Amino acid sequence: MKKLLIAIFVLCLGVSTMAAAAKGAKVAKTQPAEEWSAMDVGIWFGLPTSTEKANIRGWRLGLPISSGKGYVRGLESSLFCAATDDIEGLQLSCVAVAKQFTGTQISLVNVCCEEAVGTQFGVVNCAGKKGWQFGLVNSSTNARFQFGLINMNKNGLWPFSFIVNFGKDTFKSAEDIRAENVICPKCKKKPCVCKK
Repeated sequence: MKKLLIAIFVLCLGVSTMAAAAKGAKVAKTQPAEEWSAMDVGIWFGLPTSTEKANIRGWRLGLPISSGKGYVRGLESSLFCAATDDIEGLQLSCVAVAKQFTGTQISLVNVCCEEAVGTQFGVVNCAGKKGWQFGLVNSSTNARFQFGLINMNKNGLWPFSFIVNFGKDTFKSAEDIRAENVICPKCKKKPCVCKK
């Protein structure tokens, strides 16, 4: 059983890392040149004030709390709460909060307000959309995969399930997903309803 859990963890971490690398390549092309620091230490929400808008390519440490509206590309770890808006990498804490993340969140409570491209491991996991969730209670509007005692997936295969749940797009091809996201010039709907 331990070997199976370790294999699942390594697989998820690998998938998350590949997704982070792919998204990082896209982000690097579109973002203007900004100042980046290798390390940052936070004490409380917005303290010191330099952490509020700092971009970190390396490690952000919270003693006991770290937060910011910038980016962390690497590791954010904190004793109590890690709460940077945009994470690409690994977030470790008792409570991990991000607006969007690419990578892995590992804590007792994981929250991603918008898009989660990666994996959440915790007792309670909440994500806006996408992502893989492993915990006792998982909640999302459309997580790709959930494994836990209670799984709530508003736009998933089932809105509520025990043990396992899937997102509505999990078994669709990339071509079908793209076709659903195109606005029809006739009916102005996404997906098209006038073809039927």
